[in-house]
Amino acid sequence: MRKSRLPRAARVRPRIDPAVFFFSASFLLGGIAGYFSCRAMGIDAEIRTYLTRYAEVLSSGGVITAASALSVAAAYYRVPCVVFLCRSFRRAFYWHCGVFLLEGFLLSFAVSSLTLALGRTGVLVSLCVFGVRLLFVLPISLSLALLGRPSTEEGSGRRMTRSGRKSESKRLRFLFVYPAILALGVMVELTFVPKLAAFALLHIS
Repeated sequence: MRKSRLPRAARVRPRIDPAVFFFSASFLLGGIAGYFSCRAMGIDAEIRTYLTRYAEVLSSGGVITAASALSVAAAYYRVPCVVFLCRSFRRAFYWHCGVFLLEGFLLSFAVSSLTLALGRTGVLVSLCVFGVRLLFVLPISLSLALLGRPSTEEGSGRRMTRSGRKSESKRLRFLFVYPAILALGVMVELTFVPKLAAFALLHIS
């Protein structure tokens, strides 16, 4: 007698959403545009003096005030909140591309301004401030942009139940995990980044 062979469950390989590449490309294009725009505009004496004072205040560490905490929190929560709100718009994909394009432009413009004003010192200050911020903000913003995309897979029964559980876990992840990670980034920037910048500036001088 032939043994009846049960069909093996097909392994579903995780696929990378192609939108990730478009969002990343938009961010990179914005960064390139910000760099060349800053190079074309140049840095005048007033902006150079302001950026020099900014680097000195950052490296000195100062007292954390409510205004400084609010400004850092706004810098961390701004892009993820805008990305989340864009999910409710029509053609959300294009809105997300625009947000990443603008964020890449602004970030690159700020880094280029510090580099042109302070030279190697500006590079270190940019790495300390914007590098740490980018590690927290960009992955969460990309994840939020992907959460709003409809799934292309169709199914019924158990598949529909699993998809419902996945969507519920995604909502919980947004409600609890993402704000907590961003709050951790705010604490890191307020406490450790000034010390890191002071060490970098001391090390280079």
